[in-house]
Amino acid sequence: MKYVFCSQRLAVQPVTEAEIQNIHEIFASNADLLQLLDREHDPRIHAEQFVFSRILPPNGISNQMYNLTLRRKDTQSIVGLLGLYEGYPTAHIAYLGQLFLHTRYQGQGLGQEIYEQLENYLRLRAIRAVRVGVALRNWNALRFWIKRGFLHITGMSGDRNFSSQKHAFLELQKKL
Repeated sequence: MKYVFCSQRLAVQPVTEAEIQNIHEIFASNADLLQLLDREHDPRIHAEQFVFSRILPPNGISNQMYNLTLRRKDTQSIVGLLGLYEGYPTAHIAYLGQLFLHTRYQGQGLGQEIYEQLENYLRLRAIRAVRVGVALRNWNALRFWIKRGFLHITGMSGDRNFSSQKHAFLELQKKL
């Protein structure tokens, strides 16, 4: 089933290959953040992975991966992206792998607005919990998800030794 829904200001639609440049621009605007999140820092590679569903969980299948654009309803311009895998690690859990807004649109409440609508949509699909992976050095994202009720730590992964080139993540869960 396609994920298509709206919030007050945004429309959510599946990404298309034709939108790869828009997706690249969103990742490029978040270049500093990419340094914290991943060993791969190239926005173009992130855009290709997103558009072509190249990031799947272990034993994941592509038809359960939903890579979505966030568009302003008034202009239809793409302002963000959302990557969601339905059914990982179990059938009634959705894994939100990515939620990025172009830096021009951050701080306006759009992330909160679209997440609240996503949560409502997931409840209709009998999803019982949502998980997110958050880089430990991404304080803004940690605050954002904790404020949304992601208080249960379900996992930790990453490098065991700390340095500016090392990466570690918390997996957080919220029951719906």
